[in-house]
Amino acid sequence: MAIEHIPNEYEEDAFGGMLINTQQFFENIEALSRRILNENDVQVSAITVSGARQTFFLVDRDNQILFGIPNIDNRGEQFVQEFDQQKELVSSSTAREISADFLAMKLVGLNRNRPDLYNKVKSFTSLSEVFALIFCGQLIIEPSQAVETQMFDLYEKKWNQKVVDVFGLEQLSFPNIVSSGTVFEIQDKNALARYGIKNESCKFVVGGADTQLAIKAVTSEDDENELYLVSGTTSPVCIRSSVPAKYRDCWLDLDLKGERYILEFNPGVTGLNYERSKQLLSAEANYSELEKAIDLFHKPKAIASFTTQSFQSDTGVKKLGGFFMSSPLSAAITKKDLIAGIVYDIGFAISKKVKQLEVDTAQKHNAIVACGGGMQSSVLPQIIANLTQKRVLIFSDFKEPSILGCLKVIEEKLHGSASNIERKIEFEYLPQSSGSLMQAYREWNEIGIGLKQI
Repeated sequence: MAIEHIPNEYEEDAFGGMLINTQQFFENIEALSRRILNENDVQVSAITVSGARQTFFLVDRDNQILFGIPNIDNRGEQFVQEFDQQKELVSSSTAREISADFLAMKLVGLNRNRPDLYNKVKSFTSLSEVFALIFCGQLIIEPSQAVETQMFDLYEKKWNQKVVDVFGLEQLSFPNIVSSGTVFEIQDKNALARYGIKNESCKFVVGGADTQLAIKAVTSEDDENELYLVSGTTSPVCIRSSVPAKYRDCWLDLDLKGERYILEFNPGVTGLNYERSKQLLSAEANYSELEKAIDLFHKPKAIASFTTQSFQSDTGVKKLGGFFMSSPLSAAITKKDLIAGIVYDIGFAISKKVKQLEVDTAQKHNAIVACGGGMQSSVLPQIIANLTQKRVLIFSDFKEPSILGCLKVIEEKLHGSASNIERKIEFEYLPQSSGSLMQAYREWNEIGIGLKQI
């Protein structure tokens, strides 16, 4: 498996917005694909794509791609409160509170502060299905991505025009809903050449949202009895469900194909906090060096509260966070102590969501199946195991589970089974008792409750 990374580059504007320059974005991917395929003599039989949720590409009336709008675009946040009167209508259909996270409010913000761009928009597709448009001329979207627009009725499995009208987005037309695993013939042979693919009989297989594909990578399709942690930029704690149950502070998602549901308890930005704190405070150190200084049997010197979903403000103002420690400031506090506080914050927030999930759903789980780049940490899964008193199981190829999920989609569709992909435990973290850790967790929790009231 050849894995390469391209850093995301965004165009930021004065309205809290971020846009993806599509020409640069796709040229970077094309060049990387050509290089990888030139270095590895392989026959590409199928293309499928995993896409970050809440990232979309907007198209004009001729289905030409205009630009991308990423998950971190918050231009709609300043207008959310204008829709308080309609929030019940929206949430009853979409199972989510109105939020700038989703495409509908991103487009509201675009309409208000960049009408020159908005007026060109006729439709949209997701980061994963935009490649169906490029290779096959198909304007489609997978159900696991459609629910991230907040214009899709999660219960009826169709676009909801009443919700669209609430947001004033009547000019939109909508992509067709197509299930993960659907196969399309490649229509644009020039696109294959741009990506360095020489096999003109190559097929396009619809993938879907990254979290759902990651879950697919580490479980069987019929298993609803496991608790999943997909740790990346965010770290949602999830279970599969055949019924659309809804709980407080929980997102109800559609699984791949839209046939089942996923209950998602998400602490919000987690892994990104760790990465940014390291870059800011100790860029020269590697992660293993930083984590060697963390002793889970001694109380941390600094407690951090930066996760975005664990303690949402009751007042609706921008979320607050910070570092908290004994006063006056001790000379013994180091940069590594502050980074350790971020690691604890992530572990505490995830553990809180695990506890909330089990109380709300009245379900008990003996283990947490974890995957994603965040599980490269040796401390984080141990914090979670200790606080939840559950085994944390990490399977092989855990760092890029969405890619493995894509492979399973292709194997099942083209070969009838993915039985050749082994589900093997690589690491197992067993619960340990630590009074200091529990005390730190309680203090962290009280700090978060206080911040919520500000």
